[in-house]
Amino acid sequence: MTHVLTGDYTPLSAVDIFVKDLGLVLDMARASKFPLPVSSTVHQMFMQASSAGFAREDDSAVIKIFPGIDLPPARPPATDASS
Repeated sequence: MTHVLTGDYTPLSAVDIFVKDLGLVLDMARASKFPLPVSSTVHQMFMQASSAGFAREDDSAVIKIFPGIDLPPARPPATDASS
């Protein structure tokens, strides 16, 4: 949530990590014939975020796929004060 509020999508865990990990979970569930409808929906949301160009941003960037949400502006990248 902090990433969204500050407009900082520097990846701590990227959108594509969730695509991969949720895909693995769903593969295991499918092999066991265990239904995971919410996980399946979330996987689709992260795939949409990835396809929309947010693949390497923080996983919180998934919020960007929802229309009608006014998000804070992107924070400029931090500069190294020792330079």
